[in-house]
Amino acid sequence: MNVKKANIYDVAALAEVSHQTVSRVLNNQPNIRPATRERVEAAMLTLGYQPNPAARSLVTAKSNMIGLLVADTVLYGPAGMLNAMERQARKAGYFAITVAIRSDSPESWAEGIQHLSKMHIEGLATIALSSEVLQMAATMLPNVTLIAIDADDEATDFQTVGIDNFDGGYVATKHLIELGHKRILHITGPVTSSEANSRLRGYESAMAEAHLEPSVVQGDWSSDTGYRLGVELDLDAAAPTAIFTANDHLALGLTKALTGRGVSVPDDISLVGFDDLPESPYFNPPLTTVRQDFTQLGELAMQLLLSNLAGAKRKKTATIKPQLVVRESATRISSKRKSSKQ
Repeated sequence: MNVKKANIYDVAALAEVSHQTVSRVLNNQPNIRPATRERVEAAMLTLGYQPNPAARSLVTAKSNMIGLLVADTVLYGPAGMLNAMERQARKAGYFAITVAIRSDSPESWAEGIQHLSKMHIEGLATIALSSEVLQMAATMLPNVTLIAIDADDEATDFQTVGIDNFDGGYVATKHLIELGHKRILHITGPVTSSEANSRLRGYESAMAEAHLEPSVVQGDWSSDTGYRLGVELDLDAAAPTAIFTANDHLALGLTKALTGRGVSVPDDISLVGFDDLPESPYFNPPLTTVRQDFTQLGELAMQLLLSNLAGAKRKKTATIKPQLVVRESATRISSKRKSSKQ
């Protein structure tokens, strides 16, 4: 049997006030007598009344809702940022609504943004979406404050927050160079990813600085691809002595493939990843990687968005430097390997 949910008129009848008075109590407006407020709150508690934020926004023009627009993914990074942002929003009294879209489908973009529009969001944070998606969101939500996390380099019209992926790629590659490696392969992330492209440029910059020839293989973010590339890797005399992968998932698959081929990490090939997944210290061997603090990034983005909603002016771009975490998957190249492979 379906039980009808209490509405604002039911609360008003039980508290013996008008529905306008209930609305003023819900919106914490002044000039409500304490006794009247107590009766309304007691009636809401008795009836189990839950106000509808979207409906309230039609009257108050303030929904206390923030939209989070993200590519449809189960990757650790975006999930960590979403959790951090949702916590920050709740602390500030906002509801966070997450909508996942397909990054390759303009129809999906429009559908997701339209859904958020119907919820009357006040602010919007996007995660790792292209400038085309951001432009569509700005057009469809002209009165909504927007902040972009890990946007591509063309998103110059928007306030952005992100990890310095260029610096991360540079630091990872520089570490391998300082260990004596010269044949350093880079396995990239997806060609459409701004983060992956920035890490690639960091790798290329470090290699150019050391007067070394870059070697690049196109990948994505998956362990499956890392494994496949590890199986296909040419292990002749010109094989790399070190590999920098665009994320830790690639490194995991690559390590399994190399081990299956009798190639030791790091004795034969040193390996550096990117992300510092919670599992990275438990890889075999424990993975040297570049740490992104996804919680810090999500919190910073939400703090900036909330400050914007409160009317504070913030700088257009905020960047967090990643940190190299040295473990056991990368080691100094031996004199024997120098003479045989370089």
